[in-house]
Formats: sequence, C-alpha cells, structure tokens
Amino acid sequence: MKKYSIGIDLGGTRIKIGLVADGAVLSKRVLSANAAGGLQSNLDNLKSGINQLLDESGLQVASLNGIGLAFPGIVDPARKKILSTNDKYNDAVKMDMEAWIKNLWELPFFLDNDARMAAVGEWKFGVGQHTDNLVAMTIGTGIGTAAIIEGKLLRGKHFQAGCLGGHFSIQYNGRLCNCGNIGCAEAYGSSWSLKERLRAAADAPESIPATAGVHDFASLFEAAKKNDPVARKIQQEYLDVWAVTVINLIHAYDPDTVVLGGGVMNSPQEVIPYITDKVKNHAWCPWGEVQIEPSRLLSDAGILGVVYCLENGI
Repeated sequence: MKKYSIGIDLGGTRIKIGLVADGAVLSKRVLSANAAGGLQSNLDNLKSGINQLLDESGLQVASLNGIGLAFPGIVDPARKKILSTNDKYNDAVKMDMEAWIKNLWELPFFLDNDARMAAVGEWKFGVGQHTDNLVAMTIGTGIGTAAIIEGKLLRGKHFQAGCLGGHFSIQYNGRLCNCGNIGCAEAYGSSWSLKERLRAAADAPESIPATAGVHDFASLFEAAKKNDPVARKIQQEYLDVWAVTVINLIHAYDPDTVVLGGGVMNSPQEVIPYITDKVKNHAWCPWGEVQIEPSRLLSDAGILGVVYCLENGI
C-alpha cells in the first residue's frame, strides 16, 4: 500500500504544506506566514492546512509515514529542537514541535534547517541528481545555504555548518545585519534588505510602488526591464552580491554544482548567465567549471527534501 508523508516548508513570507508520495508533491497548501508574530501564532493555520490536505485526498492519518518541518533557523535534527532564529518565529526555541505533532496526529516527526532541506530536495529529485557534491543557495526573505559533500549532508558539530552562507561577510566595514554580524551577504542581497534599500533611496524607481508589499525582486526586475535607471543600478548591485556569495560558497565547499532557488528564480534568465560568467572568471577552480543551475523544484524543494529525510533517516 502506498504511504504518504506531509512536508512543511516554513518560510519568512509563505508557509508551504505538501502531501508527498513517491518523491512527488501530490497536493499543496500555500499560506501567508506571520513570522514576526512567532511560530505559536501560526500553529492553527498549520493544523488546518494539514487536515485539509488529508480531507481533500480522502486519506486517514494512518496512511501517513509522518510529518517533516523545514525551519528557517539553526536546528538540531537529532533532538528535534530549534536552537536559534533570526527575526523569524523567535518563540520557536521554546517550543516542542514533536510533542505538538504527536498530540494532534500521533505521527513520527522530523525537523531540520529549510535551506538544507531544499538542497536535499534538489539532490534527490531535482537538478542535482547527477552529483554528490552540491551547494544550494535560496534567495528570499533571507539568504539560505546548504552543502552536500561527497554524498553527505553537511551539518557540523553545532548544526551550523553549511547553512550560514548568507552570513558570510562580504564587506568588513558594511552595514549591520539582523544576525548581529557586519557586512553579511544577506544584509545586501535579501528581500528584507531590498525593502530597506528602496526606502532609503531618495531616487527610488517610480515604477516600483512605495509600499512594503511590493518592494520585492519581481517588481525590481520588472522596473529594470523598463529601463528605469535606478532599478537597473539596484538590480546590478544585487546580482553582484549573489555572485560573490556563490563564489565564496564554491571556495568553501568545493561543489560540482550550485543550485539557486527562491522567488528570484522566477527570473532565471536575468540571474543565471550573469553569475555563471562571474564564477567562470573569478572562482578558483583549477579542476574545471562549476555548473550554476536554477532550481528545478522551486517551492517544492524544501517539502520534498524534508520528506526524504523523514522517510530515510538522513
């Protein structure tokens, strides 16, 4: 009998809940996230979303292998505990999500960092299936990263290895990041930094409406296509930040392939050729060329990755 699992990808802007079987997302719920309000404030929506997927699919809880959660923070998957967050779901470190799952559904539970789970998804089911040496970088509300080295998912003794690439310093005397470090890639290349960049710009593009809800990469790229000079300048800044971050990740983890994901990959033609060219010219890779690929799975990557780890004990 076919077995199913539930995968949850808890983003800073959206929560994706998927019903998965045989490496495919069969149905999905996408909810607005209230990351600033904490994880507790989102639990009712999570519960409703999971139950709706089961009801619509005609499945009983007994048909499920378990529930996996990809979380945007530092996570101890062995103890199924959230260790640290960064301005998203800050109450999560005090919560026992395994107990919450067990109380409602009496199912096995798995928990890990969201960028790691996206990397596993691409490795097993997406664009990274051809290699066991892979780096993933997800560009969204923040910048998440993960590394798979010689077929092993990198976690580290304190569960920080691989997942803090967005907090590599790219400018030693730069702006303060919300993580507390100075000059982080995320402080210059994420959507939260884009909002600040546009608000601070006296000459912000007129083609981008001045409301926080549309200070996003889609609006920026659209304005740049219309040859708005300020939008083109800001887009160039972000492309350079992403390129140098990718080069840092290549130098740190020695991958064959770098997979780029997140909402910005709705415009891969604007991003992939530029970063590929920068890597070709500036990454120190005497063995050959690192392949820069857009995510094949997009918003399903984290869901598929966390379900794979749940079911296979990675």
